Amino acid sequence: MRATSNLSLICVTLAALFIFSPGIAQENPLGQPLLDATGNIREDAFIQIPLREDDRLYADIDGAWMKAVMNELIEFSQQDKQSGNLFWGRNLGTEAHALSQDWAEATFRQLGLEEIIRSNFNLEPVWRMSSWDISFKAGEAEFTLASARPPEKTTSTTTGGLEFELVWLGTGTEADYLQRDVAGKAVLIQDIPRPGTLRHSIRTEDAIERAYSHGAAAVGIVYGISNNFAVWQRTGGRPGFNLGYEDGVALRELLGGGQSVSVHLDYQSELIPDQTGDSVLGGLPGTSDENIFILAHVDGYFDAASDNASGMAVMMGLIKHFAQRPQSERRRNLIFMSSLGHHSGPGARWLHDERQTALADTALLINLEHVAVVRTKYWGPSLRKMNAVSPMRWWVWGSEPMLDVVLDAFQRFNVGVTADMEPRASGEMGAVARDVASLQVITSPEIKHTEQDTAEWVPAVGLEQIARAYAKIIDGVNSLDKFEIQPALNP
Repeated sequence: MRATSNLSLICVTLAALFIFSPGIAQENPLGQPLLDATGNIREDAFIQIPLREDDRLYADIDGAWMKAVMNELIEFSQQDKQSGNLFWGRNLGTEAHALSQDWAEATFRQLGLEEIIRSNFNLEPVWRMSSWDISFKAGEAEFTLASARPPEKTTSTTTGGLEFELVWLGTGTEADYLQRDVAGKAVLIQDIPRPGTLRHSIRTEDAIERAYSHGAAAVGIVYGISNNFAVWQRTGGRPGFNLGYEDGVALRELLGGGQSVSVHLDYQSELIPDQTGDSVLGGLPGTSDENIFILAHVDGYFDAASDNASGMAVMMGLIKHFAQRPQSERRRNLIFMSSLGHHSGPGARWLHDERQTALADTALLINLEHVAVVRTKYWGPSLRKMNAVSPMRWWVWGSEPMLDVVLDAFQRFNVGVTADMEPRASGEMGAVARDVASLQVITSPEIKHTEQDTAEWVPAVGLEQIARAYAKIIDGVNSLDKFEIQPALNP
């Protein structure tokens, strides 16, 4: 009887050790309380700062409504994909882009804008890809990789395609070429986001040009240090291809194991000249002859949720808010522009070129671009989403009183920004930012320009807090005379 008791005690002890052993993963009965059934962060799980009583005026600016608007715009990208367009999205010169501007005009009218006009512009030759095949061979095995994409703006290969031996070349610095012969080969280069496709390492290191100057016949770009983002980075029209991180690592491991790997490139593309595109403008009258100009670009690669359906959604949220308020509360006319875009077009450059007339009475210019995205944290080779909105880069070109208005609004509505302000404006507003007082917040994360720039990356609370901040800023600068808003510059 005693032996049985000891045996039972041993079994219980071993079971307890098994259950609580740190080396054995146990399923947590709490599950994933911040995630929805699809594995994405629940909208109600994001940090949200309650409205102050003196900001109740902005309670009608609703993030869920703006996210629904954002999804309407994304649908045009999805239609373009379903049509069979390989380089799909809301790209300039496509039917999806034209439909997006039709939608912008209709939404402007529905929300109450007046004097709506469409301004037509000539486009650069529009690049279209009719077919592509990127495949690999290691030994006798032939395979494709899910994230493989041609370079944007690449020219067609010769009939039957091109085949090259593949060489791993690290990050493509000059040091990586020491005692290496890459002549006639395809080099595979690691591209590190800093933070995304903006100022990424392959650009700051000038790695693509260096590869060709060393005699490489093609350049393969492994984008990212996590996940498997699909992107169309450019190689200057010369042969090349793009891969996500996971697929790039797979090739790197084959090469590191001594395997001989080759790549086959076969794609057909064309440049279509003499295309045009529209920007759509409309206004809400104020009580003076001065204007506040608010713009967002409508074009985008793939779903382009953050870049730039998010900015378009915030624009519509601001229109809805100010259209519902009496004209007497709008000191300045509000002019809104759904810009045709800058990825392959003139964007807002015409405002700079025609600034003597187009901006003659403008007191402030606001650019809405990549305005809300989920904050992330790297955890090994994974990019983990957080239940917070990412801080943004920011630009203010104006007076100290204007800066006070902007920073107060950011703090009230939980808009996080970098501690140091950008030395220049970027994106759609870059060319025009110093012509008048101007303002933007912008973020360019790893998903920028990738097929993973989808709606779950844009939290409704992020749209809400930046739209409320901009509305507060517009009201704040309307308490200042025009000369009180402009930057104090030395002669």
